[in-house]
Amino acid sequence: MREESDCRSRWELPSGAPVLRRTLCGLAQPCLKQPQHTPRFIFREATLLIIASGQLDLDDGVDRKTVESPSSLVLVESNTCANLQKTPGGEERLFRSIFLTLSPDLLDAFHRSRLHALTDETSPVPFRLVPLDDDLASTLRQVLDSIDVQRVSDERLRYRLLDLLATLAERGYRFGRLGQHGTSGRLRTLIAEAPERHWTAGEAGRELAMSAATLRRRLADEHVRFEDLLIDVRMHHAMMLVQTTTWSIPRIAEACGYKSRARFAERFRERFGYLPSTVQ
Repeated sequence: MREESDCRSRWELPSGAPVLRRTLCGLAQPCLKQPQHTPRFIFREATLLIIASGQLDLDDGVDRKTVESPSSLVLVESNTCANLQKTPGGEERLFRSIFLTLSPDLLDAFHRSRLHALTDETSPVPFRLVPLDDDLASTLRQVLDSIDVQRVSDERLRYRLLDLLATLAERGYRFGRLGQHGTSGRLRTLIAEAPERHWTAGEAGRELAMSAATLRRRLADEHVRFEDLLIDVRMHHAMMLVQTTTWSIPRIAEACGYKSRARFAERFRERFGYLPSTVQ
């Protein structure tokens, strides 16, 4: 019992509120009192997960994984789409996880620094379980402790994140090479950094140094509509906020760029199949 308590406290973050360190990583701590099913959740960035309490089932239609212990680290490849089932459990009777995303820029820098060591070009599976030994756990803990501390500079945090990737690589685990991000990838990153802004194709085009017409044409070449991408980014942000904060629904709606609570709730239900107020 003592060992279980120590393991749980090891992965207790000081705050569940999401933190974004631009061009490096993002960190959140989803926490739920009731079971939740999230259909077609898209991990846009490479993600590391620890299930600190409860159980997580991931199903991408081909493979299925069940994780119910903080003794394993889950590696999820970027752009993985999976159905998620989160079930509270453990002494806390909660579902609680650590959700660490890694930016494409960081992964690209890691791959470029290790070209001589990367000989395996096979496509990695969407998600893998990595045994969390003491050395890997210590390296990960240092990264987590550094993200929400302003006195740790971006430069120092970058080195610690690269050290974490190197620690995983030593054990035979690495994220796959990223392809070209394309216009849709650049746009998604732009909107994700400020989902509350009143984004239009013209506004986004100016930020990306192109006209609205050029932006829409390039997105069409990638079979993406500006409006669909905008909603998708905002709804994924909304799902993270309802799971990690105690904010009211109107406040979450505003943080996702909606002045109307009803409109926000409608969009959320269209995407996930239930209202944001039911997520607890």
